[in-house]
Amino acid sequence: MAAGTTESMASETCVAFLLADCYDDEDLIAETNTAIKRQEARKKEEIKQTQNLKRAGAERGSFNTVLEILTIGDFKSYFRLTPTQTEELVRMMKSYKWTAIKQEGWTVCHAVLSSLWTLSTQESYSGVASRFHVTESVICNQLYEFCYLIASNLENKIHWPQGKEAEVSMKGFYSNVGILGTLCVVGTSNIAIDRPSDVPDAEIYKSGQSFSLKLMAFCNHRGRFTYATAEHPGSWHNSRVLSATEVGKLMQEDPVALLEGKHIIGDCTYPLSEHLLTPFPDYSTLGQKRECYNRRVQSAIKVVQDSIYTLKSSFQRLRCLHKHSYYQTNIAVEACCILYNMFLETCSMPANYREEAAAPKPFHELTYGHSGSLGGISKRQDIAASLKRINKKRKSTY
Repeated sequence: MAAGTTESMASETCVAFLLADCYDDEDLIAETNTAIKRQEARKKEEIKQTQNLKRAGAERGSFNTVLEILTIGDFKSYFRLTPTQTEELVRMMKSYKWTAIKQEGWTVCHAVLSSLWTLSTQESYSGVASRFHVTESVICNQLYEFCYLIASNLENKIHWPQGKEAEVSMKGFYSNVGILGTLCVVGTSNIAIDRPSDVPDAEIYKSGQSFSLKLMAFCNHRGRFTYATAEHPGSWHNSRVLSATEVGKLMQEDPVALLEGKHIIGDCTYPLSEHLLTPFPDYSTLGQKRECYNRRVQSAIKVVQDSIYTLKSSFQRLRCLHKHSYYQTNIAVEACCILYNMFLETCSMPANYREEAAAPKPFHELTYGHSGSLGGISKRQDIAASLKRINKKRKSTY
């Protein structure tokens, strides 16, 4: 019995040792696997850091190469933004998710520089591709993505003036034009598009012999865009486009919230109201005060006309996008308006506006038009009658 017990205890001890050895082996294997995983993770992180450093070096190198070749003035003429602004734009756009940058050695810096070049010039897409040593499809695809990322992430660069900004804009218009309470001016221009393939009825985008979208823009006293849209057909009358925009709808539904007693100035293609002042129709019997009012209104309108002209002169691609897509064209226009506002942060480029096309009919001459609301007619009359008195106050105030 004792011998059996001794053998049993010895057997159990042996099993215990064997189990312990087994557990030790498992722990050792687990620890080894953990160590291997840690080592692999460290290697991956080191590789990633090395790649990031190489990529940053490549971007910095490509950017420095451009700066070595071009002066600051030449840089702005080809990329519109300053080197500092461009570097900041590259830094911001690195955080966005790109899908078009797939070519080995092609970085966000390359994408930004080539896209800015493409938008700023009328060089053919194939010419730009050759210049940057990539295929034409890469240039076209990344241009759309660049514009989409700009329009989606930097939309705050275009915003309606409120608070202090609104006061500054009104003072600016009063100082330069002499009409109290002017917050913004509105103007339009047609943006060429190839026959759009992503709309239900392409024919409504046909204006004359070509297809186009209508860019409608509102500007403050400095010509900075405060609202811009290119969503509507170029064949539409300005008054119809206005009524379809967010600003136009708010002017109808809740003008107090939008303007707070202020007004917008536009040309005779818009309906006169107390919230949107237009010139007196010229019937050759205006009289001195009305003529004075019209000259000042035209001075205000010139601000937005100059901005739109400078926009299309700075980002010349808007004259030859050659897109069959309504959506892509609209996105490109939005992106260029945002970039234009960034451009104005460091430059006040003078413009000599030139009429690009025949103006639409005055609103009051349309079949559905009218002479203006009673509030608008009264306000316009009062402003015209008070211009001399305001002029004397301006001399003493400013």
